[in-house]
Amino acid sequence: MKGVIFSELIRFMEQAKSAEFADSVITGANLPNDGAYTSVGNYPSDQALTLVGEASAQSGIEAAELCRLFGHYLYGRFMILYPHIMENYQTADALLLHVGSHIHAEVCTLYPDARPPIVETSVKDDRVVMRYQSHRPMAAIAFGLVQGCMEEFGDRRTLEWDIADNGKSATFTIH
Repeated sequence: MKGVIFSELIRFMEQAKSAEFADSVITGANLPNDGAYTSVGNYPSDQALTLVGEASAQSGIEAAELCRLFGHYLYGRFMILYPHIMENYQTADALLLHVGSHIHAEVCTLYPDARPPIVETSVKDDRVVMRYQSHRPMAAIAFGLVQGCMEEFGDRRTLEWDIADNGKSATFTIH
């Protein structure tokens, strides 16, 4: 998993709670690298899950909810970190329809060793349906990202989701 996600996860914990909370989570997670991440590095995704699990234990907030909140936060960070990608879209639908094609292609250009999830989006009967499939159990982060996207564009439609038990796949429906 790309280091930018780890760096942003730690930043999220610092902003949502405090720097002391983030340090406590990192210490409690007992990671082999002591939580030292660079944005361009690659790290095992299980370390992110360990951090989320420890943050959940220390905060009392369910891990899936923390992932959703992180995804929402992450969307805003992507707007800052990757404006050259994000500025191409004027509506939530326009952006969401291009996640699997344009946006993930750009991610792979920036980070050739990236393995983004497969996202297929379609529109039918005024419904946007996104199918998310990953080798990582992080569908709740994707849900938060979609929520952040809709909020950014002032899209007040309803977002529903159906997540697989393993957290590796989900279907998001906007109507």
